[in-house]
Amino acid sequence: MPTSITRRLFVNGLACSAWAASAQDAYPGKPLRLIVPLPPGGPSDFMARTVAQGLSVGLSQAVVVDNKPGADGAVALREALVAPADGHTLLYATGSMLALPLLGKPMAFDWLSALAPVGQLGRVAFCLMVHPDVPARTVAELVAHARAHPDQLNCATSTLGEFMAAAQFMKVTGVRLTRVPYKGGSQAMPDLLAGRVQVMFGPVTLALPRLGSGGVRVLATLLPQRSAAMPEVPTLAEAGHATVTVPTWQSLFVPARTPVSVIERLSAEASTVLARPELRLELEQRGLFVDKPSPAELATTVTREQALWATLITEHRLTAE
Repeated sequence: MPTSITRRLFVNGLACSAWAASAQDAYPGKPLRLIVPLPPGGPSDFMARTVAQGLSVGLSQAVVVDNKPGADGAVALREALVAPADGHTLLYATGSMLALPLLGKPMAFDWLSALAPVGQLGRVAFCLMVHPDVPARTVAELVAHARAHPDQLNCATSTLGEFMAAAQFMKVTGVRLTRVPYKGGSQAMPDLLAGRVQVMFGPVTLALPRLGSGGVRVLATLLPQRSAAMPEVPTLAEAGHATVTVPTWQSLFVPARTPVSVIERLSAEASTVLARPELRLELEQRGLFVDKPSPAELATTVTREQALWATLITEHRLTAE
């Protein structure tokens, strides 16, 4: 049986079916706006721009990417929640944004009711990396070093997902890291390269360009299996910490009451973009794993992972900061 949240999310996308056919005929009538909750330059922004470019071709309209970083996604939500329900404004949402209502973030308390799912685009592969000055080449060595130097290692986090990974890691290992918050991974990486922060849970895509130069050292990936982009790097599960996870899906939402025909058109166009073999290969080489967009499947994912977030927030006593 579908849960109430799943039913609510799916029904929101069907709310205006009575006039959906006529809306489909006229859609899109102007350029689209894709609101991205992160700054330019990171892996999520890359996927957002890739999808936007493909949508612009399929819809024969420009799709303008509008970066609105800040407040863990609440700034972008504020923009999406007041947009007309005509399919011309889309929100590029990340998995960690599910935590915002649970943390009581302003403007985010009821976004799952106010927005309707279009589909899940993919997931970002994450890894645990350190500055080369940290005397650790394995996760076990990092844990030993951090235990011997409590609160002396700075840990960069730029999303709630990264914060969650760091919090879980500290809980299961007993280490104490000092969190340094950033608005995006592209802003945190320069400080990791400079040694101003020493530890970072972040996207594989940020680490890949620096591996050959020795700018960072990747100790593990947060994946169910080793990444094809760095097959020599073990997973955290292999290192004995399988419970440290990050909800890293990337998805599209539109305002609730958007005609179902418009939602289906957007989902179909996104599926066409992501089905291109050469694009899927490029994304996977960047540590981005592609999904097939579906409104119903995204609604199910939201229901499942919202429950996970609720448990983790309670366990780690996280609050809106």
